Amino acid sequence: MAKDEREPRRAPRFGYAGTASGQKYDFWREEFCRRVMAVDLTPMSTGQVACDVTPLLLPQVRISGSIGTPMRFTSLGMSDELVLLLAPNSPLHVVMGDRETHIDTGSLSLGDAEVKGAFVTQLEEGEFKTVLINRKKLTDLCANAEDQVGRVVAPDPGLLALIYKYYEVVVSHAPNLDALAQNAVAQHLADLAALALGARPDAAEQARGRGLAAARLEAIKIDILSHLDESDLTVSAVARRHGATPRYVQMLFERTGVTFSEFVLEQRLLRATRLLCDPMHRARKISDIVHLAGFNDVSYFNRSFRRRFGMTPSDARKIAMESE
Repeated sequence: MAKDEREPRRAPRFGYAGTASGQKYDFWREEFCRRVMAVDLTPMSTGQVACDVTPLLLPQVRISGSIGTPMRFTSLGMSDELVLLLAPNSPLHVVMGDRETHIDTGSLSLGDAEVKGAFVTQLEEGEFKTVLINRKKLTDLCANAEDQVGRVVAPDPGLLALIYKYYEVVVSHAPNLDALAQNAVAQHLADLAALALGARPDAAEQARGRGLAAARLEAIKIDILSHLDESDLTVSAVARRHGATPRYVQMLFERTGVTFSEFVLEQRLLRATRLLCDPMHRARKISDIVHLAGFNDVSYFNRSFRRRFGMTPSDARKIAMESE
């Protein structure tokens, strides 16, 4: 996902911490929870309660994540959306009409926001995350989606992991995307949900080439960034970690107009620039920074840096020092 060069925007957070009573608590529960989120919250523990909610609005898709003490989220039945329920680190108890189920940590379920009185209970302190998808948008991809409401969704483990990873990527980067890119991200989330639920064959093929491919690419990019300082970072090593072929990984990058090697080089140059300009690394030799950024050839680094930024690494460090 492309990032804005300016200070990145983040999804807003609306939280409360304190006792489950009083004017501040009542205002937060009424004005934000009920009016904005269309849910009622009931603390499931005594004493101090905490609930920090991060909502994000995309085209035909809403994301909402909360972190805090055990809480029950009860639908007011005011939204025509199907809800993918994620349990990152706290089990959930889900009741949707006459259907009741328990969701283990790291699993998925499907809810229906139109069912008034349906509720999800976060059983332990931790996180509870949702992806609310326009009903028609999801049922167009997966005709039997509504049959799976209130039940455990058990997709392939690799797909399950991708859904969790892509959720975090979207929360981190979607606020900085333009309308067209946000629309694509929303479609990717719907594609992943449909694949998890069992999309019809033609829709599944389309979703795999669209949402699944995008989520895999983002997961691969995150993996690359976490191994950027390793000089032996190769497309074969990355592909192996993701259970894919090197050609498939290369193809994912080529679809975006950038090769695997170009992406790795760009990210290493950006890391080197940050280190050069960081006062905490001012005493380090440039050759040390070269290796920290994953380069093992100083001459190649110098040529690449000048070609990318129009100056030498020494010039970049000097400019940073003068601007302080």
